[in-house]
Amino acid sequence: MATDNQLKLSYAIKTLSAYAFLAFIAGRCTINCSLAFGILFTYQFWNIIWIQLLAKTECIYSVKVLTTVLPDWVQVSIPSGQELKVRKNKVVTSISELSGIRGTHLMVALRIVTAVINSLIIVAIQADLHHRKTTIFNIQSSKDFVPIGLFIMIVGFFCVGHFELNLMDSFHTSGHFFGVSCIFLGSLSCGFVFDWNLFSIILVVLHFGLAYYWTNMTKKCPKKSDDVKEVTRISKWCIGVELLMFQVTNIMLMSTIYASGANEGNLFASPFLKN
Repeated sequence: MATDNQLKLSYAIKTLSAYAFLAFIAGRCTINCSLAFGILFTYQFWNIIWIQLLAKTECIYSVKVLTTVLPDWVQVSIPSGQELKVRKNKVVTSISELSGIRGTHLMVALRIVTAVINSLIIVAIQADLHHRKTTIFNIQSSKDFVPIGLFIMIVGFFCVGHFELNLMDSFHTSGHFFGVSCIFLGSLSCGFVFDWNLFSIILVVLHFGLAYYWTNMTKKCPKKSDDVKEVTRISKWCIGVELLMFQVTNIMLMSTIYASGANEGNLFASPFLKN
């Protein structure tokens, strides 16, 4: 039986080592620092999986796994047992499409990374609100939009991880794209935490600019080709640009969380606890 155990083991070792490091520094650095590092490690180890796949995979094309619900069994969908829909002539235009294939570790990894990041964000929201002695949705200044934006990102990450882009039914597709929209809307919290300085404006423009470029590229690029090498080339380019786009998302989120709360918009605040 063919498995991807080596991929899973490598991911587990890197991730658990990072969490051990975070536990070690927890008593020595600020909560903003711990949360930012947590998001950095969680995202980057997921990102490494994709970089390795793009670098080492000989062919990337569309694969679909049909699912069914057994009437006399637990009412959850499972692979139907029918033959895989392997379409070597069809381009894959997004990370989400490959992550939407039932049974792959890519789906599991996406759900892990979004769930862990959401847990870290909710702690960041609490730390920010406690420092400013306020509650969410109590808008008195621009800083009050920071926890709201972060909460919208939580909704977005959850929906992206929970509703896979299987391109088989509109319910999952709608839920997934709603999540993506929330991530981009919530990313504007970066502007509010930095009072829309040049750094935050550059990140926001780059973020939405890459999204615009990727959207146009995936609309206009050829979706089918009888040459599997051409299908792979286009698929890797689409996925690569999307990885770059979400790398910017990660930088925005890390910066927002580090500069929020006690750091009061200062990206260069000391990460060490004060005696």
